[in-house]
Amino acid sequence: MYLPLLCGLLFVLTVGGVVWAVRVWLTPASGIATVPALQGMPIERAHAAAAHAGLGVRVIAHHADFHAAQGTVIGQLPAAGERVRAGRVVDVILSDGVPMVRTPNLSNLSLRDATVAIENAHLVPGEVTHSADERVVAGQVIGQHPDPLTLVPAGSRVSIVVAAGRPRVFAPNFIGMPVDAARRAAHDVHVAVGTITRLPVAPGAARAGTVVAQNPQPGRPLAPEQTIDLQVSGGPPSATPAPAASGGLVPAAAPSASGLGAAALPSPDATRIMRVSVALPQSTQAEPVRVVLEDASGSRTIFDQITRGGVTISFQVTVVGQGTLETYVNGKLVSSTPL
Repeated sequence: MYLPLLCGLLFVLTVGGVVWAVRVWLTPASGIATVPALQGMPIERAHAAAAHAGLGVRVIAHHADFHAAQGTVIGQLPAAGERVRAGRVVDVILSDGVPMVRTPNLSNLSLRDATVAIENAHLVPGEVTHSADERVVAGQVIGQHPDPLTLVPAGSRVSIVVAAGRPRVFAPNFIGMPVDAARRAAHDVHVAVGTITRLPVAPGAARAGTVVAQNPQPGRPLAPEQTIDLQVSGGPPSATPAPAASGGLVPAAAPSASGLGAAALPSPDATRIMRVSVALPQSTQAEPVRVVLEDASGSRTIFDQITRGGVTISFQVTVVGQGTLETYVNGKLVSSTPL
């Protein structure tokens, strides 16, 4: 009957012993201490402040910090203001200082995009200056300091230079102008003329030397230092060609076998010199045009240029045996005429 009573007494004694031990550990004879605010202090001052409160300091970690100098306390446990037993150690985290970052490459960015790139790299936008550069559209970054990919402390300032102008330039309309006048007009508006392609003599063509097409087309924006290519009419033929045959081709009369002017049928190996014309379909803009001659000697391209539609181009060709003249616009066959 005494066994339950004995067990209960042992339990009470055990619990009391544990409570007494914890109390002794937390509250020794030296008393209670209030944890001081160590965060933001250099580690030397943190040691002194903790010692003054009857506590110790232990560094448990280091971290880079964008705002705290190297050796500054950026975290502590227990927190400031907590009451602990005197002699306890306060764990702290120290700053390794401001991290190093690389400056971004700001070339050709707008001022707004350059500012965003600087801030994303943990840097600070600095002075903005402007410099005239006719090769660059106004508003683009053309210089920076420090240079791209330079290793600097986070928070450093990055100054930039922005192009003050070249205003946007659009292609003038040179179509219908004599080529010499087009050159002078381009010089007057500070636009460079590139390749000048002279088209073959063709029935119905504009006066020789007249610009009939250009690339880029009139009104299109021009990139810095972009040139304008011109196509110039070769003019109409001096003699009126024969009426156009079906398919837009005008073959000249075949040589007479008897010399009496009678047209002779070509033999498989006969060689003929012919003048032919190709009438191009109407189009609103210049397109790639390719004319291919196929005869007994094989296939060969006799015209391959970008030109506008609605014009007629003429050629003098040598045909071996029977031949076919095929015209392609934008790679699509538009006519095929036997010769």
